[in-house]
Amino acid sequence: MMTSIGTIFKGIIIPHRKGNIRLNREFVVLDDAQIQGFLLGTDYQRIYGIDIYNSKNRHITIGTNKEKKFSLDIYQISSQDPLEELRKEFREG
Repeated sequence: MMTSIGTIFKGIIIPHRKGNIRLNREFVVLDDAQIQGFLLGTDYQRIYGIDIYNSKNRHITIGTNKEKKFSLDIYQISSQDPLEELRKEFREG
């Protein structure tokens, strides 16, 4: 059984040299569960006008301009334990 220790609101920043994308999300912090990453649902991406293509080079387009592509390096935005910082922040108050 998973035990929730609370809910926090955090901005997810997708870094890019021409301007970062910030997505504000709500996270439920679980005391007895670990994850290695998370997925943004396609409905959520459409609300923000983000399309992610699985092509040779990972990239995103923003809004209706499909010609302007931004490289997406998934290793820049992931870590070994992505929620450890969130757990620590929640416990510290």
